[in-house]
Amino acid sequence: MPVPLRISFEGAARTVTGSRHRLTFGARSWLFDCGLYQGRREEAWRINRSFDFEPESLDGVVVSHAHIDHTGNLPTLVSRGYAGAIHATPATADLGEVMLPDSAFLMRRDVEYLRRHRRDVTDPLYDERDVVETLTRMRTHGYHEPWTLADGVRVTYYDAGHILGSAVTRFEFESGGRGFALGMSGDLGRPSRPILRDPEVPPGFDALVLESTYGDRVHPEAAATEGALVEVFERTAERGGRVLLPAFAVGRTQEVVATLHALTEAGRVRELPIYVDSPMARKATAVFVGHPECFDSDTRHAFKTGNGAPFGFKRLRYVSSVEESKSLNDVKGPCAIIAASGMCEGGRILHHLRHGLGDARNTVLFVGYQAEHTLGRRLREGAEEVSILGERIRRRAEVAGIDGFSAHADREEIVDWVRRLDPIPRRIFLVHGELEPAEALAQALRERTGATVSIPEKGEGVDLWN
Repeated sequence: MPVPLRISFEGAARTVTGSRHRLTFGARSWLFDCGLYQGRREEAWRINRSFDFEPESLDGVVVSHAHIDHTGNLPTLVSRGYAGAIHATPATADLGEVMLPDSAFLMRRDVEYLRRHRRDVTDPLYDERDVVETLTRMRTHGYHEPWTLADGVRVTYYDAGHILGSAVTRFEFESGGRGFALGMSGDLGRPSRPILRDPEVPPGFDALVLESTYGDRVHPEAAATEGALVEVFERTAERGGRVLLPAFAVGRTQEVVATLHALTEAGRVRELPIYVDSPMARKATAVFVGHPECFDSDTRHAFKTGNGAPFGFKRLRYVSSVEESKSLNDVKGPCAIIAASGMCEGGRILHHLRHGLGDARNTVLFVGYQAEHTLGRRLREGAEEVSILGERIRRRAEVAGIDGFSAHADREEIVDWVRRLDPIPRRIFLVHGELEPAEALAQALRERTGATVSIPEKGEGVDLWN
């Protein structure tokens, strides 16, 4: 008889952030991803501080990619007693050296701000010392290079095409003469997008844990996305305003920058100043430059022949210091400011929104998913007044959204990817999506793959040998 094999869904179950899944194989257990839950401050603090297991009981952690909703709670895990290795691709580990210190800094700064304004807050989840300790645990593995996680457990990464270094993870378990292949999609990317290679199709799985962020929609074609971007920039410039663009510093910022570069070179967007106001985005872009093995062929060619394009073209300015960031308030005439965070839950975008949201000439342009209970979601849904850094702001700026920049596969792209697996998984568990998109994707997968598809609740456990 094989030893028990079980998965429990401890985060990103029927929600989009806070990915965390625990695998148990006999007496051993591992965590797959350990991300920050992002939403209302009090709820996020409660969820991120709690684990339904003892961190020191884990035998290992396997990470899919560097986004904070997949890695941002690793330092909390380490500070609570986890003493083992953290497995990742080389690019993910390098991005972690940029993103995790920034996460600790933003937490500390937000707590200091709230305390100055006499708000009753708890301590940050973790500090820079916890991050340093976390980064020493990183163990890297390249794509297509199997490694042994434990006796009877082999793991292989495949390119997920989502962000630099992102991976679809294949676990192979053997016990009692039986084998079981479990796939963990992490976040699945999209084909034919700028910069990165298309998502790979690995060997098939017996069961698959699959993201469902955009499971209820189909993204617009690239031409429509570019056209919408041109329209937003042109009408904002005609008003003499600025485009305020919240974007994740890793992945989304680089893709938007590359697209604007191409559109400007083609004469479709007028020349105007473009500021990337994010020290982390600048550092992350340097990591991109260091990992050309992750680029698609067009980007490799452009980077070699175009003097660093599309990451450092002449009309772009990276803003680092706080003083430089503040000086952007005084810029005259049309411009674009790209700043983190992508869901407006922290970072420098909050200061630009506080300064520019009340100006009817401006446009706030969302190019990524906005999770429930975030400031980005409230603005995207048309809120007329919002609270930013403790101050009530009346919105007069235009709010626009372009979904075509998403690095997440849509319903058709996900179904097509699953159908290309050989064999197609018998069981699929949908995570990292709100319930409505997950239900829509589940129906499509049942009809077109024949798989048994379920949408686990938070804390639900499933025996996998069955």
